[in-house]
Amino acid sequence: MALEQFLEVFIREYGLISMFLLVALEYANFPLPSEVVLPLIGMVGASYDIDFVTILITTTTAGIVGSLLNYWLGAKFGDGLLDYIRKKFPKTKKSLSASYNFIKKYNKSAIMLSRFVPVARTAISLVAGTVKMNVWYFILYSSIGILFWNLVLIGGGYFIGNKVLASGGIINTIVMATTVLVVGIVIILFIKNIKCKNKN
Repeated sequence: MALEQFLEVFIREYGLISMFLLVALEYANFPLPSEVVLPLIGMVGASYDIDFVTILITTTTAGIVGSLLNYWLGAKFGDGLLDYIRKKFPKTKKSLSASYNFIKKYNKSAIMLSRFVPVARTAISLVAGTVKMNVWYFILYSSIGILFWNLVLIGGGYFIGNKVLASGGIINTIVMATTVLVVGIVIILFIKNIKCKNKN
């Protein structure tokens, strides 16, 4: 059974509980692609007439819970855990390094913006815990980023429907549009950062 089919059956069988579990696991760095999971949650939720706001609140809360788990792991085990992850999963080296640099450059805003960047969107929680970022700022900025990401992808599945999403085209369009938006925000912050340095 393909991953998409398994996830669809799981979501249909257990409803909001499965939605919470899947999203929490994804944000806790389990290998579940949000670009697949979140639109499926929207599609299944719509087919069962589950209130969209209820789904959004459930999945955003789940994302925060999963992110806090990673934050706690980073705070508890620090650089030793990150070194282990780099050795065990060499492909994560760039994302972890990018997360470090992102936090140093944009501080709290990095938590929100990174939620739209593949791999970094979950790795940033480990790094935030490792550098001991204020947990309340972490929750606030994570909530904003997670809410927007879930709103876009779940909303696409919920309101556009099965036929369009089945082609995969709308998912790619949503992800591309979100990426362009984030890149634009990063550029604006970068320009502001340069201006601030010049003033000083």
